[in-house]
Order: sequence, then structure tokens, then C-alpha cells
Amino acid sequence: MVELSREEKKQLCQELTEHLPKIRKLLNLTQAEFGDMTGLSRVTISQIEGGKVKLTWLHLNAIMFICVSNIRTKEYLYANNILGTRFLQFVQCKDENIPPDTNVTVRTELIKAYQDMLAFQKQQG
Repeated sequence: MVELSREEKKQLCQELTEHLPKIRKLLNLTQAEFGDMTGLSRVTISQIEGGKVKLTWLHLNAIMFICVSNIRTKEYLYANNILGTRFLQFVQCKDENIPPDTNVTVRTELIKAYQDMLAFQKQQG
């Protein structure tokens, strides 16, 4: 079974932190509403998004539960390869040589739209 090191978990938390505002917007939730759903306070969500508090492994798992339960955020995660194959293998208790199960079909136009959006954001600085 895939095991994630402490460093890998830390990197996954950093990666998800970068996408947290976008994920919240896809769900059309305020920080307070998102906090209610994840069990985190509005202040904690704000501090994580503002870089004042680091996202913990516990936070990541609470947020991922919400994300995989919603098609928009699930598509966003898959289309942008957020957290990646090893994370999926880990949470699905898979060996490294067994690909993770993915039960979402991401529409091609969504992948293109996400890629265009990311390219535009990079151009804007």
C-alpha cells in the first residue's frame, strides 16, 4: 500500500492551500459557509488563504471530503491534477503499481477552460 511521508503530506497541504480560494468560489461559499462545511472556523479559513496559518493534514482531509462530494470541485481537482496519483492511491489503499480508481469523467471543455484560466492568471502575475 502507498505510504505518504511527512514531507509528502506537507507538500500536498501546500498545494491544496494554493487552490483553496478557487475551490471555495467553485462552491459559491463564503469563508464562514465553507468553514461550517469543513468543521473549520471562518477565521481559520481566512488565515489559511492568507498564508498566516498552514493547512494541516487534518484540514486537507476535511476539505477533500467536501471537494469529492461536489462534481464542480471534483472535476477541478482531476482536471488540474491536484494532489495527484499517490494521494489517490494512499486514500484508496492501493499499491504503487495499481492505478487509483477514478469515477469522474472530466469534460474536455472543462479541462481546456481550466488550463486557459491558469494561463491567463500566470500572465496577469
